[in-house]
Amino acid sequence: MIEFVGVVLEQAGRVRLDRLGLQVRAGEILGLVGASGAGKSAALAVAGGAARVTRGRLLLEGRDVSRKPERLRAVAALAPAEVPGPHDLAVRAWLGTWLSLDGVAKAEHAAAIDRELARFGLVPEQPVETLSGGARQRLRLARAFARRAPLTLLDDPTRSLDGEGLRALTKAVRERAADGGTVILAAAAPHLVVAVCDRAVHLEAGQAAAELRKADPDFAAGVARAQGWAA
Repeated sequence: MIEFVGVVLEQAGRVRLDRLGLQVRAGEILGLVGASGAGKSAALAVAGGAARVTRGRLLLEGRDVSRKPERLRAVAALAPAEVPGPHDLAVRAWLGTWLSLDGVAKAEHAAAIDRELARFGLVPEQPVETLSGGARQRLRLARAFARRAPLTLLDDPTRSLDGEGLRALTKAVRERAADGGTVILAAAAPHLVVAVCDRAVHLEAGQAAAELRKADPDFAAGVARAQGWAA
């Protein structure tokens, strides 16, 4: 579905991605693993059209979209690191506002919002500004999954989630892939990657250092080592 071909991303004089080569198939759940600063968030930003490639090519369904980030934004749901404003809206109104900005047809709002409110256990009329850290995390995930975009990009999606939130997230990822969607996630801990990903790519200094496959007997151990959870 999407392919990085020698992608370089430079920001503020720093090389975030260094000739990254990476291919992700339609319907795949891919985990990006590696230490902090390895390039996981940068790769997601490029895939979601939030950062423009400095050099190299980014292919979407075989077409070069390196200079057309709007094409990526049209098909990718990128969960932001923080919940953007307006924070004085209730949860349901906030989701409706952002679904409109994300290009979701108004006729689809009610069903999409109801589905994700139920999935992530959010209170429709609660003001966003009163949400706890865990509830804000569930809200940004609800926005991403409400789109049912062909490509869903999740940066540190487990942050601040409790057990119930983690179960909801795991189910949402699996359902999106079962419906034909592609999911790329970057998590600081190995648990979600091991539980749901078909494959993981270990990034180091903005490059793909190794590939780990679910079928490999040491998949879980390899992911844990890449994340620094095991020696």
